[in-house]
Amino acid sequence: MYSKPISLIAKLFFGILFIFFFANYSQAQDAQLSQYYASPLYLNPSLAGTGGDGRANINYRNQWIGVPLNYNTFMASFDTPIPKKNIGLGVLAHQDILNVTSGTAFQRFSFNVTGAYHLKINKKYNLSFGLQGGFEQSTLGFNHLIFDDQIDNNGNINGSTADKLSDQNKIYPDISSGVMFYANHFWAGVALYHINQPNISRLENGVDILPMRFSLNLGYKIPLTHRWKGAIANYDDKTISLMMHYQNQGTSDQLSLGANINYNPLIFGVWYRGLPLKLNSHPDKLNHDAIVLLTGVKVRKFTIGYSFDIPIGGLTVGEGNSHEISVRYDFNFFPNYFKKRNLKKQIPNHANCPIPTL
Repeated sequence: MYSKPISLIAKLFFGILFIFFFANYSQAQDAQLSQYYASPLYLNPSLAGTGGDGRANINYRNQWIGVPLNYNTFMASFDTPIPKKNIGLGVLAHQDILNVTSGTAFQRFSFNVTGAYHLKINKKYNLSFGLQGGFEQSTLGFNHLIFDDQIDNNGNINGSTADKLSDQNKIYPDISSGVMFYANHFWAGVALYHINQPNISRLENGVDILPMRFSLNLGYKIPLTHRWKGAIANYDDKTISLMMHYQNQGTSDQLSLGANINYNPLIFGVWYRGLPLKLNSHPDKLNHDAIVLLTGVKVRKFTIGYSFDIPIGGLTVGEGNSHEISVRYDFNFFPNYFKKRNLKKQIPNHANCPIPTL
């Protein structure tokens, strides 16, 4: 006769553990994007001003829509080169929202200013250095969480918890940097985020250091059309880009491998995310995460992308699928500097890194 309340208590207990694990994870780990090239300043601060001209990006990700804990990410960025100074400037705003059944459990907002210096090594190779600085503000929805001292022996939730936090709202500085080496058809970059490793603990006298995130990305763009002398206007309209992206933060790491096909005005991509060769807590299971299907279209100065994550790491498609939308707008701030044919020999290739738009 005690099986029902015991079962209810067990479900609530493991639900609480899951909530706290995910809440702590969301504070200690950065959000991921499937279309990470669609947010260049989040990918690597050294990419500021390397889009050929000014650009604005908006990103939205809805992760794991079929589980009780739903994770939403919003990003907006703008960057532009300053050609005569060989520098790029940009700003990035980023918000993560963790929703549970009873409401919003956690929010994190960050705002960063980015500067990059573009160094032309020779006619073929370029190097860009970037520095990013700003702040992060995180808010814990304390009233939407359930603690173990609120559950009685019958599985009922009563009263308020005796656990107290020092502050539900916390603000701390954030510093990141990166470097990118690139030519007309390939790129290789590394970046470090949260270099200052701020203390994000909300417990009185507690210490919870936000670990640095290391990022490595490589890529090679292969043209699908031949470059005929004197007729190169559409040379980049049909390409395939082979790419790799690796991230490590704390005890977690992630690898993405994939390819994007740009067949102007259409874009298609297929990605694999996982680390199958890494040992984990389940030796009989491989470290698979998801297969990402991507599509996009270019309409004049706009590039619009959509991607769908198919989980292959344990969650079902109904539980672990994720949706992502990106919008990019390309400005034309420097038409005379970049576009005129009589100035083509002066076009600085260090202001145009060949990374994809999605």
